Amino acid sequence: MKIVALIKQILDPQGVVVRRDKERIFVNKEAYIIAPGDKNGLEAALRIKDAWPDTEVVAVSLGPLRADDALREALAMGVDIAYLLHDDAFAEVDLPGVARILATAVSLINPDLIITGRESGSDAAGQIGPRLAEIMDVAQMTDVHSLTVSDGAVQAVRRWEDGYATVTAALPAVITIAPGVNQPRYPHGARIMNAYRDWEVSIWDAADLGLTAAVLSPLTEFRSESFAAPLVVGERLRGEPEQIARVLKSEVRAVIGWQ
Repeated sequence: MKIVALIKQILDPQGVVVRRDKERIFVNKEAYIIAPGDKNGLEAALRIKDAWPDTEVVAVSLGPLRADDALREALAMGVDIAYLLHDDAFAEVDLPGVARILATAVSLINPDLIITGRESGSDAAGQIGPRLAEIMDVAQMTDVHSLTVSDGAVQAVRRWEDGYATVTAALPAVITIAPGVNQPRYPHGARIMNAYRDWEVSIWDAADLGLTAAVLSPLTEFRSESFAAPLVVGERLRGEPEQIARVLKSEVRAVIGWQ
């Protein structure tokens, strides 16, 4: 079995501050990590490999050259092969373009299963998995909490309204993993050294993927950005719960004009 784990390198949110009053985002510490949701997806792929020793896990990331670090971390965790999709022509692509690039690369790898996080952690659009499945015309399972693989099929437990449902699909299929459903493993120190010293990350550009400028042309364009108004600090009420409830009830009635 062959599994593709899609990962994205993002700015570490701990180093980012949003100032609504100044309508700016400040990067106080420029550090990059694998998107937490994608790391959950990577762990899900590696657990299948643990159960099926003949499984090959391939990590794929689309991004700048610094994303090489994310792929080497994936190699250290247990991934067998890593590909970085990098080209200057990829820099301005929109979400549909990202999905087309990933679909082209994944098709060349020809996996049985494609796993990624439900959302990236940067824009949190949550569109890559569904778009990828649509382009490749394969089954998709979203918001998955656990999964098992048998010959030719995948069974998953996913959120369904207020509960959970068990669903089954034939392979190949696209799976998006719900955030926080597993604890990603820590790579062994020796594997970290090997990932940088001995193992390679292959780079595929637009020519390697056979993508033309017309295919990469964005369907959307950036117009402007806006920030929500700064939060207004409210009044803190102290006292017994019953007393606070009476005060709140009185103030609410006054605001909305209840008698």
